[in-house]
Amino acid sequence: LLQHFFTEVDMRSRYLYKNFIILFSLFLVVFLSNGIAQDKLFATKGVLELAGTVSYSNFTMVSNGETSDDDLSIFTLAPQIGYFITDGFELGIGTGIALVPGYSVLSPSEGESTNFFQLFLAPSYNLRTENKSIYPFLEAQIGYTSVSSGDNTDSGLSYGGRVGVKLVAANNFLITFSGQYLLITLNEEGEDERDGINYLTIGVGVSGFF
Repeated sequence: LLQHFFTEVDMRSRYLYKNFIILFSLFLVVFLSNGIAQDKLFATKGVLELAGTVSYSNFTMVSNGETSDDDLSIFTLAPQIGYFITDGFELGIGTGIALVPGYSVLSPSEGESTNFFQLFLAPSYNLRTENKSIYPFLEAQIGYTSVSSGDNTDSGLSYGGRVGVKLVAANNFLITFSGQYLLITLNEEGEDERDGINYLTIGVGVSGFF
């Protein structure tokens, strides 16, 4: 299933790419809370960190100037939440790899849809420095990944970690620079040896906190 997915996406991404994407992270919370005095600093006990993505993408093949009737649609829902149970220590729930995060549905114009599901427990430690705008962090990730299409399902325990730095860009607003490495397991039922992918990514993200 996984090999088929990557082959299909790679083939279509060489051609016309139409993409409509809606990103949300808690900017509404930031705007709605502008008039509220913020007594808490980031990475202190009781602070809640929230982020997320909702997106819709569509890949359409073009050959010799002719647009094909075949296309591939991808819908993704990927919320993320973290709560500081003590100063510096955050307990979070995340949604795995950024390529197809959270809950994703891949719907080709012909054939069966493929469903991705990921859910990760993500405890992390955010280092509080003298500079109240810079927070280096180290995060462990362990969770479950599943890919299903029709009667076929590949799934397993996945794990890895993320390291980086969070910058407080404004009141209640964070920019995160990080590197992530995950071992995604996608085994058929009863399979002993691990199948899946090893995933390395470096990226930038945004989130809100209050």
